[in-house]
Amino acid sequence: MGKIKEKYLSRFESRIHEIDLFRGFLILLVVFDHLMWFINYYCFHYSSGFLTWYWNSELRLVVRQIVLMLFMFTCGISCHLSRNNYKRGMLLLGLSLFVTLGTHILQLTTLFGSRVVIIDINILGVIALSILLYALCQKLRTKDLFFVVGLLILFYVLITMTYNIYNDGSYNPLTSIFYCPFNPIKAGYVGDYLPLFPYIIFLFLGVIFARYFYKDKKSIITKKGKWERPICLLGRHTLIIYVLHEIIFTGIFMLISLAI
Repeated sequence: MGKIKEKYLSRFESRIHEIDLFRGFLILLVVFDHLMWFINYYCFHYSSGFLTWYWNSELRLVVRQIVLMLFMFTCGISCHLSRNNYKRGMLLLGLSLFVTLGTHILQLTTLFGSRVVIIDINILGVIALSILLYALCQKLRTKDLFFVVGLLILFYVLITMTYNIYNDGSYNPLTSIFYCPFNPIKAGYVGDYLPLFPYIIFLFLGVIFARYFYKDKKSIITKKGKWERPICLLGRHTLIIYVLHEIIFTGIFMLISLAI
């Protein structure tokens, strides 16, 4: 027990704690948001006044976009600190494909049927593709990365204009991967859908930020509080928490829906 505590304390002391802390707060918001959806979908079937209001409120839609952008920004910082972005990107891509295939298979083969929400592309896939694209140009100088960000912004503007002109209102995971639904309800997204743009841009901005402020890969905020430790622990394991909480929530609420 003492060794576990010592290891926990040493990791807290050695890591850049402000990034873990920030990421910990973000994953708490993500878990809360998903919990509200699971309760609303499986228990109330979108008939609950408060939960339906929460899910459709403009405040939630705005906060959701901000949280996702900040999450991608912190992923960009992690890319700068990582030793092997190719490995990280491929592992995340494999996990994303596993989630996609798993939800499709569950809906087709189990007694839960339509109770299983299909996930075609979500933040795991977006992070994976973004990391792999950055890995291809990680040796570029910082000023060249600014040029890459400019190209990404230009591409995003062009595809958004094209989507607005030709979109027929239907969801297609192959074409919608590029489109940013700033109003996801009107964009017709399904499951935990998230497009590649504009979120990939924020990952690159996070890399640029890290190159300036974390050049030595050391914390820039030296003061640490004991209250930070549990949140930093969450921040160090955001990927595990993200995957496990969705699996756990899905299992629990599918069983609850059968009992209702």
